[in-house]
Amino acid sequence: MAKLRGLMNELDDARSQLQKTTRVLAGVPDPDANSGATGAMTALEQAWGHLLVVERRFAKHERGGK
Repeated sequence: MAKLRGLMNELDDARSQLQKTTRVLAGVPDPDANSGATGAMTALEQAWGHLLVVERRFAKHERGGK
């Protein structure tokens, strides 16, 4: 569980950095740069969501729930 939380913290840090990058790239005239950052953010958010589901299921399992 500690490793899962550590991974989630790392993803949260990555999300923060990617948000900053996306804001910087918003003014760049190259649309590929901006869309690439947006796509990366979407993938990161999906990964975060999946890890959150795993964490909740694991916590429920630890409590003896089904």
